[in-house]
Amino acid sequence: MLCAAKAVYDEVLAAGELDAGRRELAQRQLALCEASDWFWWFGDYNPATTVAEFDTLFRSHLGQLYRLLGRPLPVELASIQFVGRGAPELGGVMRRGQDG
Repeated sequence: MLCAAKAVYDEVLAAGELDAGRRELAQRQLALCEASDWFWWFGDYNPATTVAEFDTLFRSHLGQLYRLLGRPLPVELASIQFVGRGAPELGGVMRRGQDG
């Protein structure tokens, strides 16, 4: 999803479709998408509520990028992409470190 959004971003910028203000907003929004913690939390070993929160937030950030670029939102942004099934022993989202 991020690669597709970046391709659309590059296409819109190359076409010169955005004024300076919109270009800056889109650049910041792309940075938010690229820096998302979503990439850390989509594993099935994480709790479902945590995965759902990060998935929703990530898709929201991508949607905002498409809106800033003046492009329609892809259908996959409307669907949940990952579901956690984990139950970490201490109830949080972090797994216990490995003994070295």
